[in-house]
Amino acid sequence: MNTRILLLAVVFACAGGTKETKEGPPPAATAQTQPPAAPAAEPAPQPAPAPGVPPPATTGEKPVVTGTPPAAEVQKPSPAATPEPPLMPDEPFRAEQPRPLAVQPHFAAPVPLQKKLKNGARVLIVENHQVPLVAVDIRFFHGVDADPADRPGLAEFVADTVDEGTKTRSAEKFAEQVENLAAHLGAGAALEGSSAHLNCLSETLPDALELFADMIQNPAFRAEDVERVRVLRLTGLEQKRANLGALASDEADRILFGPEHPWGKPSGGTPESVAAITPAELTAFHARWWVPNNAIISVSGDIKPAEIVQLLNEKFAGWKAKPLPKLELPPFPRLAKRNIDALEKATATQSQVWVVGQLFKASDPDALPLRVANLPLGGMFTSRLNMNLREKHGYSYGVRSGLSLMRNSGTFAASGAIIARNTVEAVAEYENELKKFSDGNVSETELANAQEALIRGLPASLETNDAVSGAMSNLVSLGLPLDYYKTLPGRIASHRGADRAEPRRAGKARSRPGHHRARTRLGAEDVRIQVGEVLARSAR
Repeated sequence: MNTRILLLAVVFACAGGTKETKEGPPPAATAQTQPPAAPAAEPAPQPAPAPGVPPPATTGEKPVVTGTPPAAEVQKPSPAATPEPPLMPDEPFRAEQPRPLAVQPHFAAPVPLQKKLKNGARVLIVENHQVPLVAVDIRFFHGVDADPADRPGLAEFVADTVDEGTKTRSAEKFAEQVENLAAHLGAGAALEGSSAHLNCLSETLPDALELFADMIQNPAFRAEDVERVRVLRLTGLEQKRANLGALASDEADRILFGPEHPWGKPSGGTPESVAAITPAELTAFHARWWVPNNAIISVSGDIKPAEIVQLLNEKFAGWKAKPLPKLELPPFPRLAKRNIDALEKATATQSQVWVVGQLFKASDPDALPLRVANLPLGGMFTSRLNMNLREKHGYSYGVRSGLSLMRNSGTFAASGAIIARNTVEAVAEYENELKKFSDGNVSETELANAQEALIRGLPASLETNDAVSGAMSNLVSLGLPLDYYKTLPGRIASHRGADRAEPRRAGKARSRPGHHRARTRLGAEDVRIQVGEVLARSAR
């Protein structure tokens, strides 16, 4: 595959944030200009401090005491106090080295058991009897991608409203019953999928699963509940206007996916679309896409496979498959050359600098090598981007890079918040680090540390039932094998030997700063000039 990553810098900057006042200290007072000493006077009474406000700090000067203090105020020396023994005497074992473990712990990532419900829905099951908890995750294979062109934010609106009561339970009754079971229940939507999640005690699973199934199959979308959620969503969109990171993310999506694609629309929709969405539209979207033949159910926890399949068949007996509409989405824009996209936020003292590009799907053979190679670039605190822009130059509190690989496509992004006055210099440093990375200039030590970090991070990423159920659903959604996590350490470690060059090759092939670099590559000096011109125009 000859795909090349095409990088674009997305810069949010403020001209006002780059200005500095240069006011020196006031001139030192001379002996001739000192004011005369004020006559001694009684100190004015001070008002009592307000509740919660600490008293004013003292000057540290001792007051002048005249006369002889009363006899009652003369302190007499106290007899020698007997030292008390320590409350917690130290134990000898604290000076000893910990003994080695008798058996070295070994982590084996789970491989789910796969079953099928009577309605056709696939079920993945991972048993974990260490704690009496169960997590159930339902992943639907369409989300924001199913938003109509004139209704951005519809999929997320549906996910926010499904748990606001069902056809037989009001929002208050539904929330009360969930709380009485000490359960956690919710839903969300992403670019190419939606999800609903349940976490509960294993002993309350039948009752909790009944509420969960009722939410999935029979959400009411009552007008009063929809209006309450609408107010929250509109408030969130208003707050997003002050969040530079969210605005930069929206602009990056517009560049990567195009303004006509559902993924290129602002995250969460627009105030106009959210205000126009009706309960009937929420109901229609849910009926169209929240169906068993568009879903995978993943269960992890203190359960037996036969028991959970029986429960799911019982609770989801009324959930029937339906023909799925065919989506016709506009193609992604062809990014033939690098561009600088700059937006002004007049009140900001920081800028957001994003370098983004198109990549491949999660099942691509280069996916794992590039994940390994990305860690030394920007995937760890000690990565090149962070050490350069944070530790060396002090332009940012943190810069990172990452891959977002999906079912049919993917993206790359390097991003961070930058001090506004250093935006131009920061973009040049992004360019320098990305150029080194694209040339395959990754050391043996960097690759070894990256591989070790990925392998050692796997147990933590699958530590809880919630994490396991979500990860198993994700495998099916992305078209990856069910033993992906079990075989992952071995596949990562295999790059330590003769295949060590594979991460270098993937990084070099997939993340070049320019496409056909001899003709259209944009150098650091060009970036500096273009961004400088944008900031200069903003200042005018």
